[in-house]
Amino acid sequence: MGLAAVKPQFQTQRLTAHLTNAHVAASIQPESSLMQQPWSDEQVLLHLRWENAPLIGEGGEARIFDIGGDQVLRLLRPGGNADAQQMRAKLLQKISAGHTTAAFRTPRVIDICHVGGRIAVIEERLTGITLAVALKTAQGQSRHRMICCYLDAAASIGDIEIHMPFWGDIVAPPGIRAPSYRTYLIEKLRSVRPVSGPLAELVMAEPEVMPDCLTPSLVHFDIFPDNVLMEGSSVSAIIDFGASSKMADRRLDVWSAVAYLDQEISPSATDSDRNVALDWLESKGLDSDYPSAKRWIASSWCFAHDDPAVRSWCRRVLSA
Repeated sequence: MGLAAVKPQFQTQRLTAHLTNAHVAASIQPESSLMQQPWSDEQVLLHLRWENAPLIGEGGEARIFDIGGDQVLRLLRPGGNADAQQMRAKLLQKISAGHTTAAFRTPRVIDICHVGGRIAVIEERLTGITLAVALKTAQGQSRHRMICCYLDAAASIGDIEIHMPFWGDIVAPPGIRAPSYRTYLIEKLRSVRPVSGPLAELVMAEPEVMPDCLTPSLVHFDIFPDNVLMEGSSVSAIIDFGASSKMADRRLDVWSAVAYLDQEISPSATDSDRNVALDWLESKGLDSDYPSAKRWIASSWCFAHDDPAVRSWCRRVLSA
């Protein structure tokens, strides 16, 4: 059957929720429709009359389509959680309100809807190319500046004024929240081990060797070259806040941003780039705790063993 002949099987009712600076709309499907096969990307785009929208990016959670103007469509993969997307939209609103002095932009949700058993999120377009792409051609001082700006941006995430009464994962459930940072570090790894699959036999980090922290800050925790947009040698935007975001020690963002430059995760980064990053850590007095932090970071990602790059990286870091 051609796509043009597909008859919508899912009726949509819109339920709107007003936020301070964003209008987030979520639709409710009839309960009987939830058992039907989710639509393909092509069917969703056809239904929304964006069948010619080009794919401009994708990750484990969603595919991104250019729908024209100043907007993009994040089409979550089948099984996406609507409640988590509502929580993410509210988080992004708080981030937007709390980082008025930042030099880079962050995503803003315009609309959320259910279409054919899938979740579609319309967001404001952010300009720039990913650092991963920029590093394929950058050279010399321009490349050095890119790495330093990338780390400066990671360090500034903690300056975004967000206050929450817990330590731990922001988009929850599922997630871990705790009354102290130390408790969160322990409980997070305890939750990961049962779902670590082929990585379960690895010796995970000892949370007790991690430096403590008394004041929780916003932590992105997934800042790597594919999630940072560049214009020239400067960071124009940081994307993909949400599933991994947490209230924790702000230093986690710079330690993880350095760790994610490793070859398995960032193949366009070089040994020279990694040395620049290590020198940057040393210049900020953050180098001594980096080895312990890197082991905890790798341990916390062991649940993502279905991603070959992450699996290979976790295995190497934790086997060292």
